[in-house]
Amino acid sequence: MTTAPTKKAREMPKGGRKGGSIFPRVALAEALVYAKKLVSKTHTGPQTRDVVLMGVIGSKYGKGELGMSALKQYGLMTGDAKSYYSASDLAKKIAASPPEELVPLYRRAALKPTVFSTLFETYHGDTVSKAKLKQRAADLKVHPDETGNCVDLYIASMVTAKLAAVAGDQVTHIASAEAAAPVATLAEEDGDPSETASVPADEDPAPGRGADGTILGPPTDKTDLSTANARVVRDIDGATAPRAVFNVNVTLDASLDVEKLERQLALLRKYGAL
Repeated sequence: MTTAPTKKAREMPKGGRKGGSIFPRVALAEALVYAKKLVSKTHTGPQTRDVVLMGVIGSKYGKGELGMSALKQYGLMTGDAKSYYSASDLAKKIAASPPEELVPLYRRAALKPTVFSTLFETYHGDTVSKAKLKQRAADLKVHPDETGNCVDLYIASMVTAKLAAVAGDQVTHIASAEAAAPVATLAEEDGDPSETASVPADEDPAPGRGADGTILGPPTDKTDLSTANARVVRDIDGATAPRAVFNVNVTLDASLDVEKLERQLALLRKYGAL
């Protein structure tokens, strides 16, 4: 008599995702470090998953998987296992930009994950408690066991992107319009004296015109040479001498002696009147 083999009871797999809405399991600041390495590693072309895991994140297991997922959610990496992985255009811009141009790029990355962007859109311009953020994360279908972790990563990423500030348990978000506005450079904020003001084309001073509007040479009108002004400034013992202003009226007609006019103009040039 044969006995039927006993069936082994099925065991539930351990680990894995708990379900619910996905969000980056790495804060933006850490993802930016990975992105910089990714730009360097993929400079010559896309790389395999193993290269990204070990060469960029430094782990083939849990940490590596979470790091790759975060890079994709922040919009810092493109590709898949078949086509291989590359740094995104956003990651390349961040790696190549000077410090004063980074904040708008950080904001683009921080608001790329759906859960993070929805949290920000809900509370932009407001100050709310962390408990309120957790409640909203739960509304967005984040797993109940992960709402605290989600909010902590969200706040850290918003602070890195200068989209929020934290004081105790309160999180203050900037307004959405302010988040979209260009960030002023230090020179614009402080009024850098090294910058010179531009002059509109229709207000461009004529050749030979001084800063106060006084004409230093003959006007450009070909038919009238009247009211030509000149300033003569001399330095005497390190001091500025009084300014002498000449008014010269010249009338052109058929009876004018050309040679005499040339001598007069030469004399005026000699004394700085022209």
